[in-house]
Amino acid sequence: MGAKVRPKKHAEGGNIFWVTMSDLFIGMFMIFATLFFAFCANTGQGKADAVKATEKAVQEVVQKMEQQSIAVDVRPENEEIKEESAKKVDIVIDPFSGMAKISDLELFELNSAVLTPAGRVFLKKFLPVYFDAVLNGELKKHVMYIVIQGHTDSHLFRGSFSPQQQYMKNMNLSMNRAYNVAEYAFELTKGKPYYKDLTHIVRVEGASFSKPIKINGKENYKLSRRVELRLVLKEQKIDLVWVQPHLKHQVK
Repeated sequence: MGAKVRPKKHAEGGNIFWVTMSDLFIGMFMIFATLFFAFCANTGQGKADAVKATEKAVQEVVQKMEQQSIAVDVRPENEEIKEESAKKVDIVIDPFSGMAKISDLELFELNSAVLTPAGRVFLKKFLPVYFDAVLNGELKKHVMYIVIQGHTDSHLFRGSFSPQQQYMKNMNLSMNRAYNVAEYAFELTKGKPYYKDLTHIVRVEGASFSKPIKINGKENYKLSRRVELRLVLKEQKIDLVWVQPHLKHQVK
């Protein structure tokens, strides 16, 4: 009599392991999806709030500068400056980024990083207004850094220097110009509510002649010699390295 082989019964619950893992993955996916969409929504709202606050701060600066008879041109940074308007403008401000370009002014003597008396008078009117607008209102919570950036034109130093040496000599000059504007900003904002915060917010950079201002395709030397105030907002997540300038008032 042949032996009967009885089929083994599957464990109760069948593929319970895979069902459990599937539920786990679905649950984890739902959690991550929820967090992702919440993050996107919050980030988008944060950027929108920052843009509105920047536009409001720019309007405040423009209004107060006009009260002091200082001509301000509100235009996007990448929009080319026209020659006829450049002669009438003291400051160019980007309404979206809050970048302020102080050009076409004699802040410094040619080849010098020392602020002129006229330059100090102008900055005394402008810097407190700009810092107040950025750091006293809604924009403050979005601001990570205020970068003061110096620029030179592409005129070269006298002597036999390589292109790289010329660039670095102008870099030193541009950084010292930015440093002196920053130092004067600290002096002018003493007593302000945000004064102590400036040591965490203000950064100094030099750009040498790497970003010349061109009109009709040609460099405008007067406009290229400038100082810019740039805002870095927390939503931008940009890391900056602050290089301490070598404090020598280099002469070209």
